[in-house]
Amino acid sequence: MEVLSIMPNSKSDFKEILEYDIYVKMPIEDTHLLGYLAEAEEHLMNIRHSENVENAVKIIVPADLLTEVLNMLEILKEEINLEILYYEPNPGHS
Repeated sequence: MEVLSIMPNSKSDFKEILEYDIYVKMPIEDTHLLGYLAEAEEHLMNIRHSENVENAVKIIVPADLLTEVLNMLEILKEEINLEILYYEPNPGHS
């Protein structure tokens, strides 16, 4: 019986994007609305104040929920003055 290796060939082969950071510019006083949404759906997002972008909020989302959260933010634009600045893979804890 042949045994197949499932170990990566190198450290770079092991990197999988698990989370994304979405940077959203919005009035800080409205972040509680995003908090309500995060509490309503378990593991949907984690909201932080951005240290990289002034007057922005960083939203950390699981990779498989990125599209869902981006769509939700687009809908929220009708209710909240917000702008999706950009998103990028979360660097994780190296």
